[in-house]
Amino acid sequence: MRPAARAAVAAVLAALTALAGCSSGPAGSADDADAAAPDTSAYTDGSRVPKVVNERDIPELPVARYEFGDSDTERHSRAQARAAQRCMVGFGFTDFPLDPGPPDLPKTVYSMVAVAMATPFGELDLGEARRWGYGWDPKMAGAVDAAGAGFGKGRAMTDAEDQVFYNAGGSTDRTVNGREVPENGCSGQAAARLTEGVEDATRMWTYTSKRSQVLAAKTLKDPDVSEALRTWARCVEDRGLTRYEGREDAFRDKAWHRDDNGNTRRTQRERDTAVADIECAREHNTVGVWWAGEARSQTADIESHRATYEAVRRDQDVVRANIRDVLGN
Repeated sequence: MRPAARAAVAAVLAALTALAGCSSGPAGSADDADAAAPDTSAYTDGSRVPKVVNERDIPELPVARYEFGDSDTERHSRAQARAAQRCMVGFGFTDFPLDPGPPDLPKTVYSMVAVAMATPFGELDLGEARRWGYGWDPKMAGAVDAAGAGFGKGRAMTDAEDQVFYNAGGSTDRTVNGREVPENGCSGQAAARLTEGVEDATRMWTYTSKRSQVLAAKTLKDPDVSEALRTWARCVEDRGLTRYEGREDAFRDKAWHRDDNGNTRRTQRERDTAVADIECAREHNTVGVWWAGEARSQTADIESHRATYEAVRRDQDVVRANIRDVLGN
């Protein structure tokens, strides 16, 4: 299970903040010991069905070639922070931190938590399911809260810095130390720096994610996927448990009574259900069949809209070049 890390979000930010998942249990359970990742390159178009037991067995989906990866996201964050810091230094704030905290606001005002399955195809860690059901070790609550420092590891901004960093209100005639503050502050200027030369920023940031959502819903109607999920549902029901339409329905069953942190009560029935969910998925290779259906759908969509997908990739390459320029590598 993945409680998405609490990410501090300033209300005035226009940029989207990615929520990074954190593992809900000790690494490397006995059931899911680390092993070399299998070569799944032959499965990319969905023409073959991979055998999926653990998360590492899931091949990359075709649309992933048109998305920013984890490394891109990390480098983008570093580059934007660096560009914003340089802007702030130019206004005389010479000790401005790379990762500033907001000025004197209670953390709960800009903190949020999201809970999502570890993979789009459901949970696969049997050891965690046995221990925590669809929740996680309650001792991790502090770690999840600490992850909220993803925005604000540095010292808090002063009010004067905040006015330049965000230029709240969008004043176009504000000057500091004889310099005109950018319309969207140093934060907005830094974001704009990384998209210089991009043909369509909205399309670049949203096209593949929107297509993926549409295609994921479409895949559930694929005959092979539908049959695989029905087989999985019967398997769970045959163990004396609730029959669900799909794996996310089991994950989000209100009977687990998630608290404000998103954690569950981890009852025996919840844990039994979580275990049956994974064991049935493994027994019938539910995730492998499901993944293959989605890969086929994505492959067909890329062929049908190749010009748009390629335009997205060109814009992403422009951003990568801008990042290299800002970071110097």
